[in-house]
Amino acid sequence: MMLWLKLAEAALLLTGLLLVLIGTWHYGRRRKDWLALPRIVFNRAKDLTLQEYRWLRYGGMLLFIGVLVRIANLTFYPV
Repeated sequence: MMLWLKLAEAALLLTGLLLVLIGTWHYGRRRKDWLALPRIVFNRAKDLTLQEYRWLRYGGMLLFIGVLVRIANLTFYPV
């Protein structure tokens, strides 16, 4: 069981990070603004398309779930 939680944690975190980077890349390519990540993180990007917003939100949700799996893994199977 511990192995599955570790694999799920890594998969969720990597997939979430990838989705956030894809959303940022789409925004940066459309706006020609390659410093887009800080602007998006600090809510200064007001002109996100629905597609970019979805990439970022799904990525954020997967990152959050990955952190919850990490907490569960450390709670139930301490090292």
